[in-house]
Amino acid sequence: MVSEIGRKKGGEAPYRDVRSLRRGLVLIENLARHGWMRPAELSVATGIDRSSIYRLLQTLVEVGYVDRREEDGAASLTSRIREIADGVRRDEVILELAHPHMVSLTNAIQWPSDLALLNGGLVTIQESTHGLSPITFHRATIRQERSLFESALGRAIMMMLAPEELDMLMDIIAARGDPVPARQAVDDLLSEYRKLGYAWAAGGYDQKVSAIALGFRGANQVIGSVNIVFFRRVLSPATAAERYLEPLRRCVSAIQAVVLGNDDQPE
Repeated sequence: MVSEIGRKKGGEAPYRDVRSLRRGLVLIENLARHGWMRPAELSVATGIDRSSIYRLLQTLVEVGYVDRREEDGAASLTSRIREIADGVRRDEVILELAHPHMVSLTNAIQWPSDLALLNGGLVTIQESTHGLSPITFHRATIRQERSLFESALGRAIMMMLAPEELDMLMDIIAARGDPVPARQAVDDLLSEYRKLGYAWAAGGYDQKVSAIALGFRGANQVIGSVNIVFFRRVLSPATAAERYLEPLRRCVSAIQAVVLGNDDQPE
């Protein structure tokens, strides 16, 4: 059997499919879905012959991913499988699901966009469409940090914080030795942005560039923001908001639904 994964243009796969691995993964998927299952039940559910089921289960027992009951031979996944699942960080899942919405945004407006997450007092770009935009200027932005106070991404995140959360965050940044503005100045800035309905910044990271941004938050303290980046000489933040705030709002609303684990995407 030849897998479709990694197939070359001419239809030829570069590697042969590892059939036993594929079958083992199918077994794991069924045990994850149904819980304890006897070999005969697994055979019916997967279409794998029973002798192969026994060999696969024995291998999975030996490596610690499956447990067997002596009384009926039924199998179930062990807690070790959680180690694999826990290795897939929640923010990585969010980014995977958020990416299509960011691509749609950039396709609609042409300007590039970044998604940043707040983690440990740092605002770090985790996803970007700079490589997809025909009007890009910073292709390698992923994993770059942005200022909480000087960037549109950071300011949009601050708009999502409760006062006590902002106090704690500013204390963390100050303890790190980074400059922190006066709290009243931050409050005045956030008050202006809340009236506008979005955050903006001009020349904070690059003197030639401005951005507008909106924040989102969800379960498990996931807090982030999405921006639209544009040249200062081409657009002002106000003009950019007039043209693009609604598409940005739809994108962020869709990402917000992803963060909350809501399958019903907004209209």
